[in-house]
Amino acid sequence: MRASRSPRAARPRGGDWPGCHVAHGAAPWILGLQDLQSAGFESEDLPDISIDPEDKVLSVFNSTEEERCYCLSLAAAARGRAPLRPGQARKEDGSIKEIIAFVLVLPAKSVMDVCKLRGPAAKDVLTLELQSDIVTLQPPPPLLAGFSYGFPLAGGPFLCSQGHGGKLTHFAHPSTFYALDFDCPVGTAVLAMEDGTVTEVRQSDTVSGIDVRNFFKWNQVTVKQSDGTWAEYVHVEANSAQVGVGSQVRRGQVLARSGDVGFCPTAHLHVELHLSDEPKAPSVPFGFRTAQGEFRCEEGKWYAAEGECERGAAPEHAACVFFGQVRSCSVAKFGPSHEATSNAHP
Repeated sequence: MRASRSPRAARPRGGDWPGCHVAHGAAPWILGLQDLQSAGFESEDLPDISIDPEDKVLSVFNSTEEERCYCLSLAAAARGRAPLRPGQARKEDGSIKEIIAFVLVLPAKSVMDVCKLRGPAAKDVLTLELQSDIVTLQPPPPLLAGFSYGFPLAGGPFLCSQGHGGKLTHFAHPSTFYALDFDCPVGTAVLAMEDGTVTEVRQSDTVSGIDVRNFFKWNQVTVKQSDGTWAEYVHVEANSAQVGVGSQVRRGQVLARSGDVGFCPTAHLHVELHLSDEPKAPSVPFGFRTAQGEFRCEEGKWYAAEGECERGAAPEHAACVFFGQVRSCSVAKFGPSHEATSNAHP
């Protein structure tokens, strides 16, 4: 008999991530969360992920001594304490499939009953298409100050759908912790935030949506800026780069068109800043500057080059805000989980 694992309230979020269901610990929509001992489990030889072949409950196990994140995607209908809305994924051939994704953070030595799978795809759990990426959470990097640049998008305003430590994809790795995501239509001009030299252009991928495999497929332009930092502009549209490796760029120059390539619940630009070009270099916080001062972006608010805006307001009429310093059962086991590497990108 399944033990009760009643969830607590979840933290709110600012972004709208269609088809992605997020639980950092307990959340109102999951079936339950419990420590392994209370649930009657030994912590040895437990799978990371299981689906009960009879009741179709999807569960994840953390038998380690550390907090872990489980990103899952599967092509099946699902229900937690309420129906769970699916999203979409686009393949290389341009075809679209309906899919559902989960971002789950489990404390050490715990088990989460996530949801019940439904529909034709759940009839035989051994043939269910399920993708996973599992990582141990790392502490955030130091909070540095002093970096501010030009805004990276033309027009607007744009919703900041993920901010520092964003609960969808920015929280688990120091390399992405201080990144910013701005929802924007595909084709929006991506602008250089500062003078610099282009060091990388990736623009051949076309996949999109919430398939976990898309963490390892993305497009980006990287610029080494005049102050010695590296700025990454991620998820740009395929074959849209207006610059090449070695190009000298000026602040405000068009680099590429924004897109939805990689793991993208919505079309957006992901921007992050680093002090080196090492693959695991931690991100650093940054803001934007105008003639009137500096501003920093927060998840759930709208921004353009002039600063924070009312939703839907034209940039020239924006009211700007500026800052100073700114769980026991027969199970189907999915064989070794894919541990994320530094090559993954949100």
